[in-house]
Amino acid sequence: MESKKRNAMKTLKITLIIMIVITFFGCGPRVTTKNPANTNLENYETFAFLPNTNAKVENKAYSKEDVNSMVINAISENLKEEGYRLDRSKPDLLVLVSTKTDAELATDTDAIYATYPYTTGISTVAPYYDPYYYYGYADYSNIIGYNYDVYNYKQGTLVIRLVDRQTKETVWKGVAKDAIYNETTKRGITKMVDDIFEEFPKK
Repeated sequence: MESKKRNAMKTLKITLIIMIVITFFGCGPRVTTKNPANTNLENYETFAFLPNTNAKVENKAYSKEDVNSMVINAISENLKEEGYRLDRSKPDLLVLVSTKTDAELATDTDAIYATYPYTTGISTVAPYYDPYYYYGYADYSNIIGYNYDVYNYKQGTLVIRLVDRQTKETVWKGVAKDAIYNETTKRGITKMVDDIFEEFPKK
């Protein structure tokens, strides 16, 4: 009888541990961040966006424009909370957001919108980037390592890069490993961005 009680208690403990692990890893997207050259982000004060995002979210109650707008606004708010200010003329940092692989960006993007790498003749910026995009985006290209690095991620992965405007090097990168189109609510999409910035080095 005593042996049965011990076995029952052991089974209960194991079940509780499994439930805790599932709960812990199931809450929100897993996030990774990198500071490739151990850059001191306190040296930067301003930011603006390179307009390229074209997130694709299938079978949801909201449009891809809604998703893009939520992502851009959430990033902007997080950067402002970190002490950075918007400067569209000569920003210290350029924000580059990716939600699809480079190959998809090149072949499956609405041609009227600016995309990265930029295509000659495209000058229209999607409305969700206004008023955040860098005025000089059309002449800006060849970010170091971008074309190779983007292939490391699955379709739909949200990747946020902060690029030194002058050196064109990525000084910080945050990645949410869950695909953005797996989120079922608008709040979930915003939280995905917030989760990434929880790992951002504080000034």
